[in-house]
Amino acid sequence: MNNKISYLLNTVRCMHRCNYVLIPKSSATTRNRILWIGRYRDPLENVNFRKLFLNIFTSPCGSSLRFLSQKTDVFSTGAKIEPEKGAEALVSEQAPQSSFELEKLDDSGSSKVKPVTDRDELFFNSLRKCTCPCDALDLASESAVSIKHFTNCLTMAWRLFKNLSEDQQRYEKQLIFEHPMFAKICQQLLRDARRMSRGDLVFSLHALLNLGVPQNTLLVQTLLRVCQEKLNQLDNRCLSVLATTLSGLDKDKNVSALQAGLQLLVEQRIPGIRDIFILQNLMKCIGKDAPLFLKKKLEMAVLKEIDHLTFPNALRVVLALVAMNYCSVPILNACSKKIQENIHGTPFRQLIVILEACYSLQYRNVKLFSALADYVNSTACLWEKRQIILFLSAFETLGFQPSELMDIFAKKVTEDPEFLNLKNLLIVLRVYSRLNYVPKDQKHLFFETLHSCLNKYLPQIPNTELLRAVYSLCILGYLPHRAIDELLQKDSRDELSGQALLFFPTLLACRLAFLFVPLSAFCVGTMHPQGKLAVKKRHLNKLGYHVILVRRVRLFSEMTNEDAVQFLRGKIYSENALSFSEVTVQDNN
Repeated sequence: MNNKISYLLNTVRCMHRCNYVLIPKSSATTRNRILWIGRYRDPLENVNFRKLFLNIFTSPCGSSLRFLSQKTDVFSTGAKIEPEKGAEALVSEQAPQSSFELEKLDDSGSSKVKPVTDRDELFFNSLRKCTCPCDALDLASESAVSIKHFTNCLTMAWRLFKNLSEDQQRYEKQLIFEHPMFAKICQQLLRDARRMSRGDLVFSLHALLNLGVPQNTLLVQTLLRVCQEKLNQLDNRCLSVLATTLSGLDKDKNVSALQAGLQLLVEQRIPGIRDIFILQNLMKCIGKDAPLFLKKKLEMAVLKEIDHLTFPNALRVVLALVAMNYCSVPILNACSKKIQENIHGTPFRQLIVILEACYSLQYRNVKLFSALADYVNSTACLWEKRQIILFLSAFETLGFQPSELMDIFAKKVTEDPEFLNLKNLLIVLRVYSRLNYVPKDQKHLFFETLHSCLNKYLPQIPNTELLRAVYSLCILGYLPHRAIDELLQKDSRDELSGQALLFFPTLLACRLAFLFVPLSAFCVGTMHPQGKLAVKKRHLNKLGYHVILVRRVRLFSEMTNEDAVQFLRGKIYSENALSFSEVTVQDNN
């Protein structure tokens, strides 16, 4: 009887192997055919795929998955799942560490190779030759014999998937989810979750979520729960991968519990972490809600390794500070220096991200801003006008005036005004008025061009936007008569009467006007007044008043009445009191 059963099993195995001979080793042909099939449909619409292993986790109250405070079994799903202790499970437990575990989840593509057996070496050599995600799944169906093989195929599929374009990703995602081996891998992960190594566990979770498996599925929730159980066993690299994964998830009980545990573990391990890449991942994970003392600990750990900072790491650390909402000036100064040294060749999107990060952190570094502006100036012929507008808008939010770039762009506007649609026109008017900048060589032509573009859009521009445009041109000292006439129409006066006071405030009379203004009223690093202050000063001058701008109001406000009177009297009666335009009150601090 036993001989008959053995013969039957051998026959089934042979037929199984023969079936795979008929399957092409590469999915390239299938993928090319799919590209020409109608519209893309969501692979998760496949009902059979859902039923096979996802078991959507839709009832937060009725679910039997346990959290940190619960006692029920993690595999209690309503349908009994019993892991079988067969030959495949034994191989899984005895399999050596994979040669394909990623050293870091970054864009470098580097991998860490470890000694392996001949069979494993053949498998991982074949895995490295895969060119598309489905190739990795095909290899899993042909050669994978352990959970480690399955998880590495899944990780390779994600690595190949993330390097595709957006359109290619849509088609590849459909192929991945419809591939029969993908469901089998997910079944294997669900069954063997507790027996997986720590690296396989966190890398599999990271790959599944980034391939598009929903967070509320039984598979993902099970892996999150097992991560809670094994949290203390995770090394620093695995903590970094887990932190990266959690930063992109929605809040639920498992995620919140895991983040709380991760925060406690990070606090203990910070002194022993020497890898900036790991540190910046942990900074992103703990987020802005972390206690201040933990942010300071991470800051000190980064500062210890700041001499080893690279340009990519500098960008990541800056973004990590944004994620923590923590402005560390020493770290930002070091990152700024590294960015300035490597600014040439930096992609457009990264430049914008740097400026947006500086705005989020309220970090002002004139040398950094000047370096970025000079780089764009020197390569202005390579940038699209739309891109330069975005640069100028980013500088405007920071209050920094890139005068040379604004001259270059003004010339482009006068040479080709047709590219200015209504949205871009309003941005340009806002930027030049807020920074109070008038082009040096072609002032009149620039204003006439902007006025002409504005007149073209008068029939379609909303009244509020028209008021903003007129206000911007008035700040620059130019009166757009036709636009003003449009504003003075009776039907728009009633709508704008309340808002007009916000743009054109009334002025109090005196022969000598002292304006006490904060530093933010000037362009960064200069005494050049920004838009609102400039128009107020000009209006006062037109009315015959001599305007004195006084910075650092705090020190003046701390003076006694006698000292304040003496201070102002000295300014009024000094021989230059009626000619100079700025007075700086020095702060002792």
